Amino acid sequence: MKIEDYNIIFDLDGTLVHSVPDMHNAINKTLKKYNLNPISEIKLQTFVGEGMLSLSKRVVDFCGGEKQLYDLFYQDYRQNYSEEPYKYSSLMSGVKETLDFFYRNSVPMGICTNKRQFVTEKLIDQMNLKKFFNVIVGARDSIPLKPQPDMLQLAMSQFNTTKTSFLMVGDTINDIASAKAAQIESVAIAGGYTDVDVKKLNADYTLDNMRDIISLFK
Repeated sequence: MKIEDYNIIFDLDGTLVHSVPDMHNAINKTLKKYNLNPISEIKLQTFVGEGMLSLSKRVVDFCGGEKQLYDLFYQDYRQNYSEEPYKYSSLMSGVKETLDFFYRNSVPMGICTNKRQFVTEKLIDQMNLKKFFNVIVGARDSIPLKPQPDMLQLAMSQFNTTKTSFLMVGDTINDIASAKAAQIESVAIAGGYTDVDVKKLNADYTLDNMRDIISLFK
């Protein structure tokens, strides 16, 4: 792969940032309000990747809540999480050196995530990642989430570059399926937020650590 040909788009949760600790804090705060039992961080991690509404519904179901609670729980969780989505979060292994490498080599980079746009921007800013990304596309009401290709196609359209090749980097089937639907190459990174063996995601490349992406371009 020629580094000068590529734009790279990253997923956020479980790919760039270990964000579950802050989600866990906000979820259990919301569960307490509705007198539901707390959920473990490990279990919550398996629910991440399909957006905040899906996460809320799965938590309510798992914790024995009623379906009528979905919307209220979602609104409260969204509020709780958006207030401080970065307090306990940290970068995933290998992320900083990988972003530094591509930044030094003038590779245009972007983010495409099912996390809400305003929360994504807040988290990226607080994690000191803003300078790396030309494009940030988060969830909004007007466009289907991944695994549909729409968000990824929107992100691709916002790159102001003559480079024609795109690479999607993620940790779940939603990222890889979205890339396939958008007809671009994909990388699946192990150690993220999927409970499926990443080798079974059928990405073009499967890597153990984010920093291994660098070797694809050497």
